[in-house]
Amino acid sequence: MIYDGIHFRTGLPLRVEVKAGRIGAVESLSMDRAAAGELPYLCPGFIDLQINGYAGIDYSSPGLSTAEIEKMARAIGASGTVRHLATIITGARKNIAASCAAIAKARKESVLAGTAIAGIHIEGPFIASEDGPRGAHDRKYVRRPDYDEFKEWQEAAEGAIRIVTLAPETEGALDFIERITADGIIASIGHTGASPQTIRDAVAAGARLSTHLGNGSHGVLPRLKNYLWEQLGADRLNASIIADGFHLPDAVLRVFARAKGMERLILVSDAAFLAGSPPGVRRWGDISVEIHPDGHLSLAGTEFLAGAGHLLDRCVARFAAATGATLPETVALCTNNPARLIGLPAEAVDFVPGTPACLTQFRGSGDSKNLKIETCVIAGEVIYDR
Repeated sequence: MIYDGIHFRTGLPLRVEVKAGRIGAVESLSMDRAAAGELPYLCPGFIDLQINGYAGIDYSSPGLSTAEIEKMARAIGASGTVRHLATIITGARKNIAASCAAIAKARKESVLAGTAIAGIHIEGPFIASEDGPRGAHDRKYVRRPDYDEFKEWQEAAEGAIRIVTLAPETEGALDFIERITADGIIASIGHTGASPQTIRDAVAAGARLSTHLGNGSHGVLPRLKNYLWEQLGADRLNASIIADGFHLPDAVLRVFARAKGMERLILVSDAAFLAGSPPGVRRWGDISVEIHPDGHLSLAGTEFLAGAGHLLDRCVARFAAATGATLPETVALCTNNPARLIGLPAEAVDFVPGTPACLTQFRGSGDSKNLKIETCVIAGEVIYDR
């Protein structure tokens, strides 16, 4: 198969050959077709550091099968997302370990899953217990950080855990951050009600990321001295953000882009397994979630969001429209930036001959709703073709 497009980073036209499931020749093309606007953009695929589930499948659900994980990877691929971190949220200790084991098993059994899942993100259970910062996480499973528990998860995951999101104000959190950082794991600040000083202490201990900055927080904060300003002003922290049009207002996206700089921002979807379901109230474990007609999810009867109902094709379009960034500039927020943070190999951000074929062709939407995904290929398999 031959795929022509405008390189998402260089802006130059190129041709990528896929042969026997691998990247073959990569050649430059003339500018004639590109100048005529015929070619879509072409990149090695979007990278999402926070996929909780999708298409009715939940990474935190007991009994998760390889077939279900493959189905989810294909569904996500329709958004142009080629690689993601399987995200497990707050739950019982044995359930988190079981989910880690199921994901590790799928990565070994399936070429598709092994390519699509770039690792695991544990979001909780070491988070704030109070309403607001806790978000949609079940209060009864929230607990203090336990390094031995983390090691149990990592053993079950066969070393696949790359990020742990936690609240640094919880008892023992700073020591925990130091220990997992020494293990090469990214400690991320999230679902927190920490004081500004505690945020500074967490950064000093090794925290490198803010999880969905601006969300999983109180509805009302002190005007100047609060954990959002402190994270936004910390140059050593990258920040993941959800730019779906529901989680952050456009003005906030512009401020975040200017304060953090495009090199430290990462677009994530935070997609939940209820994404794409018909409107109504559904159960998510012990929690009631309302699926709204526009697709966004909230804790039933509240203004608090409960994960996301959209994927990166919407987040890219929304961010570009809100901030005035170009599509290539914006796509870097879900390609180069996350790949650099979690240490993905070169083929995650460019076309490397001989490596498993992964690519996405896409066009701008002409509005702020969604990109137009033309094609998505994961490990040589055509996952989506418009």
